[in-house]
Amino acid sequence: MSASDTRAAASFSVSGPEPALDDAERRLVGESRPLVYQAMRISHGTLRSYASRTDYDVEAIVDSFEQPEISRSDTELTVTWAWDHPAAVFMNNGTSDHTIHGDPVLSFIWEDPPADARERWPEEGDGVRVFTDEVSVSGLPESRFVQAGLNWLRQEVS
Repeated sequence: MSASDTRAAASFSVSGPEPALDDAERRLVGESRPLVYQAMRISHGTLRSYASRTDYDVEAIVDSFEQPEISRSDTELTVTWAWDHPAAVFMNNGTSDHTIHGDPVLSFIWEDPPADARERWPEEGDGVRVFTDEVSVSGLPESRFVQAGLNWLRQEVS
């Protein structure tokens, strides 16, 4: 598994002779219920379970799942899949407590602000529209949703 600033991704490789690679490719991405998509469903289930425990909305991350990429040589097949949502890597790996700095200003809806915030900022929807130069936030626990699907896949093919 790898992660960058905006993607959470997994890769699975198989080595062997060409007939074995043909079979692996068919099972991983070519059947009506390919193993990579089943692994993705495990990942999404793990992410949704995490969301229910932490009260996060993760459907935009689920929707950002990209079609698997296949790379193949004479002796190796690699299938890579990813979620291309900016929060995917943070939900997967977690974060420590941190400060977010505006560039130059942050703006967001604060759904349950204290009374003094309601006096300072305009109400909008279910909260108030906040404008600030920085905000300190609690870190996110890791969900390891990408790893959950990859681990399932490894067990299926071993």
